[in-house]
Amino acid sequence: MGMCSPLALAVTSMKKSVLLNRLLYNSGRIFTYGVFGAIVSSAGVIFQFPEFQNILTIALGIALLIIGFAGVSGVKIPLVTSGLQQFTAFLKSLFSKFLQRKTYASIVFLGALNGLLPCGLTFLALTYCLTLKGPIDGFTFMILFGAGTLPAMFGLTSLINFLINRFHLNIQKVTIGLMIVSGCLLIARVFLIHIPHAPSFEESLIDIVLCHQ
Repeated sequence: MGMCSPLALAVTSMKKSVLLNRLLYNSGRIFTYGVFGAIVSSAGVIFQFPEFQNILTIALGIALLIIGFAGVSGVKIPLVTSGLQQFTAFLKSLFSKFLQRKTYASIVFLGALNGLLPCGLTFLALTYCLTLKGPIDGFTFMILFGAGTLPAMFGLTSLINFLINRFHLNIQKVTIGLMIVSGCLLIARVFLIHIPHAPSFEESLIDIVLCHQ
């Protein structure tokens, strides 16, 4: 909500029909998630990534931590910082362009752009897509994942806006903080959930009985 709500508020307040605008906006966002899910699942099938899911999860978590701490300290990471700045500037220019149009189609497109923003929760869901059987499963899973975020995006965006105005919060700092928390959760997920519940080596052994005459 910290990363998506400010954009959603800017878009959905354009017209009187706030509910319809939010529905269209989130439809575009969820569709982007579905496309990503299909792509990631396809990559998982081609390159057999499931066995490396834990490694990829930790790598994504570390990436979010590096980006987050760089944002807090102001330290520039070679290639990464400049790349993110260019990508952010590109998204902002597109947002400004389509925000001025104030049409239903532009709202859907703005939601689709929202789906491109780096989000720990989305990364977490995409790592699971690596274990799925194909693009259709990945698309379906991410559509359902996006649908699960609808209650928060529908009901709590106004609350986020109130808190930001009430306590004079810096939304950029809030976003960076949430990015750091997301990175920590991604890494903790591996050690608290995946590894403890993985079958041990002894449990995975199969006894083979050889019969001799």
